[in-house]
Amino acid sequence: MAELTVSKLFRGLRLATLLITAVTLLGLNLPLLLANAEVYHSFAVEVAAFAVLSGILAFAGWRIWRDRPLGRSRWPALAAVFAASAAAVFAVPAELVVTEAEWSYGTIGWFCLLLLADHRFAAVLLALAAHQVFSFGQLIVVGQSDRLTLASLATVAILVLGYQLTVAAATAALSRMARMAQRTAAQEERTRTAEAVADQLHRDRRARFEELATTTVPLLARLAAGTPVRDRASYAVEAARMRRLFAETDDVDDPLLHELRACAEVAERKGVTVFLGTLGERPELPVPVRRALTEPVVACLAATVAEARVTVLGAPGTATVSVVTDAPPPAPLASAGPVAVTHRESGGKHWVEAVWTTN
Repeated sequence: MAELTVSKLFRGLRLATLLITAVTLLGLNLPLLLANAEVYHSFAVEVAAFAVLSGILAFAGWRIWRDRPLGRSRWPALAAVFAASAAAVFAVPAELVVTEAEWSYGTIGWFCLLLLADHRFAAVLLALAAHQVFSFGQLIVVGQSDRLTLASLATVAILVLGYQLTVAAATAALSRMARMAQRTAAQEERTRTAEAVADQLHRDRRARFEELATTTVPLLARLAAGTPVRDRASYAVEAARMRRLFAETDDVDDPLLHELRACAEVAERKGVTVFLGTLGERPELPVPVRRALTEPVVACLAATVAEARVTVLGAPGTATVSVVTDAPPPAPLASAGPVAVTHRESGGKHWVEAVWTTN
């Protein structure tokens, strides 16, 4: 909300600067230009300078009205403003430079503010200073450097800069406030995101532990009670599921492959050699889909005697996990939701494939 308010104020100030520039150029400068048409060295040069400034005013006004930044186009526009100013000044007779015939003096600073409003404050100060240096330097060049003329120009400069610097300072202050509001909003958004992620992770962990409670806890209870172990595969399955659970919380580039490696480590600890290969790029898979893809592998590795080969294949909209083992899975395998599971046996080798597709 604060960021939006500051942005509206900043845009309002830019529109106000645009209005001041337009009123100064069209309401004040144009009548002066027409009233002194006969005194200029070249009225055509004065008209051309006025036309250039009018074009830049229209361009900047269109960008500001549509709330678009000027970007790099500000620099050629600023150069054109100074060029128009120089042309307008040198077309004025030297003795009339500090009179109403020199219509452009008070306007150039407003153009600097208009073009540099969303830029650094130092750039605005530099542009205003450059215009003043040019104005006083031009008086010296044309031989109008007497004390009275310089004092007259200095008086006008103080009056004009008083307004322009006030607007420039207000613009710079709003720009700083806008940047601070953006940083604050970004920090708040990061905090909210982190809290949401932490809350979601907490809920996910609770759900996973609740799922394990229906299978792992009874096995552990039987072990604690001294019940004879007849089916070691069931313990291997639960151990692999727990390893997979821990792996699901890791921040890795390929979660599916990472979780399969975790399951394979359980089998490797009992002496099984597991070959794990991957081919193709897979779409990002949610946790339930990854569990459904790895569950057949967990069951098959738990029953493997000596060697197993796990392959992960990826294609647009499809992910496939297959395993070839030397023993049948401890229990019949069934498809789960969007994951289709198939089981084939040939020559003592068992091939199980789990396929997920977006269709």
